[in-house]
Amino acid sequence: MAVPLTTSSEEGSKKRRFFYGWWLLGAGTLLLAMQGAFMVYGFTAFFVPLAATLGTSRGALSLAFSFTRLESALLGPLGGYMIDHLGPRTMMYLGFTMLGIGFFLFSRVESLMGFYLVFPLIALGTSWSGFLPVVTAVNHWFSRRRGLATGISSAGVNIGGVLVAVVAITISTYGWRTTAVAIAALAWLLGFPLATMIRHKPQQYGYLPDGDDPEELAASSDGSEDGDGAAQEAPDFTAWEALKTPAFWVISACHSLSILVIGMVTIHEIPLLVDAGISFETAAAVLAFMTGVAVVGRVAGGYLGDRLGMKPVLVTCFFLMSAGVIVLATSRTVSQAMVFAVLYGLGYGARAPILIALRGEYFGPRNFATIMGLSQPIMMLGSFFGPIAAGIAYDVQGSYVMVFTVVALINLIGAALVFFIKKPAIPQRKEASPASS
Repeated sequence: MAVPLTTSSEEGSKKRRFFYGWWLLGAGTLLLAMQGAFMVYGFTAFFVPLAATLGTSRGALSLAFSFTRLESALLGPLGGYMIDHLGPRTMMYLGFTMLGIGFFLFSRVESLMGFYLVFPLIALGTSWSGFLPVVTAVNHWFSRRRGLATGISSAGVNIGGVLVAVVAITISTYGWRTTAVAIAALAWLLGFPLATMIRHKPQQYGYLPDGDDPEELAASSDGSEDGDGAAQEAPDFTAWEALKTPAFWVISACHSLSILVIGMVTIHEIPLLVDAGISFETAAAVLAFMTGVAVVGRVAGGYLGDRLGMKPVLVTCFFLMSAGVIVLATSRTVSQAMVFAVLYGLGYGARAPILIALRGEYFGPRNFATIMGLSQPIMMLGSFFGPIAAGIAYDVQGSYVMVFTVVALINLIGAALVFFIKKPAIPQRKEASPASS
């Protein structure tokens, strides 16, 4: 009786499970799309009607945005620590609870002070339900493809930004209060089910990063001297060890300079274009188009960063962002605004996955969220000063041209700082010696 030749090989190579990391990546991308649609970009559509309802200035509203960035900076280290120790999914449940309550309370706001009290809850809910938990999980599940995976997940923010036009039309049709209630409901109806798909570390579920096969990995390292040497040694910095490296501070400074531009553009792009004579709906559509371009930038930036090296791509991003901001500052027509959308969208989109993946590559995934959280106070300097500077400059000068041009030039300092980013040496820890009695 013939014995099937493939019996043992089929046992050894059972149908390989589909790598769960791709499911996680899909869920994380959708979660960040919600963040982009409801908060990161979508909230800017509330800016003009909210100022009119509350009878306040743009500078006063910008102050709320800036101070919530300060709140995120102060709570960032705590949030990062909690993500690393409780897991991203638990933090997302807390975040979506706060986000839904926050938007419902926002729909009832009657005064500027009420807005000041409610907006921090929305901001904290956004922070704990979105970006940091998702990219932390992605950095655990992907290693060789870290840049690409980070680019795909963070592109979700921009995919959501494409929906800003829908948010703007809903506000125009039903009013900003009704729109806020609808967002509160959607945050719960969509957020909680998607958050259940986020997992912390692949090893807890029988996987290795990138879906690698343990046997193949062992075979490839067998007989190769490098296999057990430095080439395979992965970084595993503690938060304190990362803080002692120049790379931590330079990457954080670069991130902060780019966020200075982003905070300003995100909040004030629609008002700037409306002042230039472009309709509110068209200005929202330009922002939506820019975020669509940024989707391409995110994925392309992550892919090119993995292939060509992170730093050359990052320098290009800073130059594209500055060029786009100067075009925006002087835009008077829709076609000029579209040029801004392409230049700025590509640079803005591509820089995020690189700055995030650099931390994973240099410091390792184990304390990734804590290290990112410790970066928040430095990064948030940019997001604190950007919106408020633009709002006050407009109130004083009646124009955004000068402040946008100055910030575009300051952003180029970030391009120069990229050349000072050096990969830190892996810490050599003393082996615990056996206790002598």
